Amino acid sequence: MTVHILVRSSGKRGWMLRCDLCEHRFDAAVAGRPEAVAFARTNGWIVGEATWCPMCAATHTVRRTA
Repeated sequence: MTVHILVRSSGKRGWMLRCDLCEHRFDAAVAGRPEAVAFARTNGWIVGEATWCPMCAATHTVRRTA
């Protein structure tokens, strides 16, 4: 499995993900990294070798299909 570099613990409040392209943040108040990744994916984030917010992911998809 890919190591999620931009998924960081934010202390007692949970986990934070940051988009590789635009630096939008997603904060997840969950116990662990796997739960934070699953929660972000449920909300439209792409988390893998690259971490993209929903807007950057949609823009990338449109550019690839155009």
